[in-house]
Amino acid sequence: MVTMGQCYYNETIGFFYNNSGKELSSHWRPKDVVVVALGLTVSVLVLLTNLLVIAAIASNRRFHQPIYYLLGNLAAADLFAGVAYLFLMFHTGPRTARLSLEGWFVRQGLLDTSLTASVATLLAIAVERHRSVMAVQLHSRLPRGRVVMLIVGVWVAALGLGLLPAHSWHCLCALDRCSRMAPLLSRSYLAVWALSSLLVFLLMVAVYTRIFFYVRRRVQRMAEHVSCHPRYRETTLSLVKTVVIILEFQAEGTEGESPAGLGCASKEERRPVWLERSRRKGAFVVCWTPGQVVLLLDGLGCKSCNVLAVEKYFLLLAEANSLVNAVVYSCRDAEMRRTFRRLLCCLCLRRSTHESARYAPSARTGASTRIMLPENGHSLMDSTL
Repeated sequence: MVTMGQCYYNETIGFFYNNSGKELSSHWRPKDVVVVALGLTVSVLVLLTNLLVIAAIASNRRFHQPIYYLLGNLAAADLFAGVAYLFLMFHTGPRTARLSLEGWFVRQGLLDTSLTASVATLLAIAVERHRSVMAVQLHSRLPRGRVVMLIVGVWVAALGLGLLPAHSWHCLCALDRCSRMAPLLSRSYLAVWALSSLLVFLLMVAVYTRIFFYVRRRVQRMAEHVSCHPRYRETTLSLVKTVVIILEFQAEGTEGESPAGLGCASKEERRPVWLERSRRKGAFVVCWTPGQVVLLLDGLGCKSCNVLAVEKYFLLLAEANSLVNAVVYSCRDAEMRRTFRRLLCCLCLRRSTHESARYAPSARTGASTRIMLPENGHSLMDSTL
């Protein structure tokens, strides 16, 4: 019998799942296998991609600038998210019932901390880009101290939201407040987490919209006084594409096409055709909005909403954003792509060199090898080579 005001620190995971009405499977169902298979695939891709981004930033001295500190921090947060989701995949399905309360909070805390750090870093990048554009300041001139403080603030906020549920913001002493998606967490925590993430997204939309219209006005003014070089047109289009992708669109123009409304476009090109053709939702919206909506519905106590039917897939979609971030924020940089190729080529070259050095001695065992000495031209017989 459940008594109001009583704490249940000694109960099992199954007790809380039964209280919330969330099924706790004792065997692997086909749905569980599909989710784990997809989750492991996404986690491995997230880990490899963001490790490559971190290695590129660390190895290329051109990236040792404050704005790239934020990109590196984003890659680190997404790498952490990949580790957290990988941990979840090894402790989900029938294995959930074997977790202790502390183990369950660790599993949940890793996810909450890493995803919060990723979203907060996206906002920090948006703020710094806005400041750089408005101040007409190069990224290399950004104050290192402020960028470091932003990174520290991101992780303090992420750790705070990730650790709070285990220490106070749970429902172990108030079973009527337990959520259905996370049966040990209070519904108010889910609502606050979802609202804060949606607020971050709205702020990003506002910031990048302001950047877009500011850049567009500047380009139009400059076009009245200078002729447009093809390289200038390409750079402008690249900037607009970046802003559009981050906001909520995916531009479908080609590299040789001028975006509408820019100064370099002809009168025919000035009409907003490119905007009409790019109404598809972008990466951030597609990955994050579904999960935040179901979290908010569960946090608000919507009994008629079948949030449990889609929660695992929407969480997987949110995790996929950690892979998309590397593409949108890093892989579209030409210098970054060149660094990627150099790192991968060096890795392949080292591997082939190591294998040739490993197998060459065994292939020649017992055979004499003639080597010409450069000094005197005499040959040297060495049966050990």
